[in-house]
Amino acid sequence: MKYCPQCQKQFDEAWLSFCPDDGTALIHELTPSADPNWNPKIRGPQVETPEERETQWLPKEVPLPGAWIAPDERPPMNPVPWEERPRATPAPWQPPPPPAMPVASRNQNLAVASMIVGIAGVVLMGCFGPLPGIAALVLGLVALSQINRSPEKYTGKPYAMAGVIIGGLSLAFYILFLIWVLFASALS
Repeated sequence: MKYCPQCQKQFDEAWLSFCPDDGTALIHELTPSADPNWNPKIRGPQVETPEERETQWLPKEVPLPGAWIAPDERPPMNPVPWEERPRATPAPWQPPPPPAMPVASRNQNLAVASMIVGIAGVVLMGCFGPLPGIAALVLGLVALSQINRSPEKYTGKPYAMAGVIIGGLSLAFYILFLIWVLFASALS
C-alpha cells in the first residue's frame, strides 16, 4: 500500500511511484494499523473469485517437456542423477544408457613415419645420401599395402602417399646426380 503525503490518496499499484494527481513521490505504508485484516503470518489470497479460491494453494501441474516455465517456478539448478529426475508422465523404469564405447584409435604410425623420414631426407640433403629416400619409399609402400588390406584398422593414406612421393623424388634426385657425376667424370 502506498499513499501520497499531500493529497492523502492510497494506491495499490506496485508500478506507481509518483502521485498521478500532484506528482509527489508516494510513501510506502508499512504500518499494519492501516489494514484491519493484516496478519503477518498469513499471505493474502491472490485470487478473489470463489471457484478459484478453493484450489489456489494446490500444487501446480507439471509442465510438458519443452514447455515454457516461469523463472520463479523453475526447479533448482542442482544436477540430479537420472534415476531421481521427476518425469512429466509416468513411464516404466528404464536402465541407464550404456556408456559410450571408446573409439579405437586406428594405426597410422608407418604412414606418418614415412612422411617424416621423407621430409628429413630432403631437409638434410646429402648428409645420409639416398638412405632416407629409400626408407621413406619402403615405409610408405608398406603403409599403403596395410591400408588397402584392412582400411578399418589402418588409416593415414595421405601421409603414406606423401612419404612415397617425397621418398621417390629424393631417390630420383640421387640417381640423376649419380648419372651426372658419372657422365662428367667420363667426359673429363
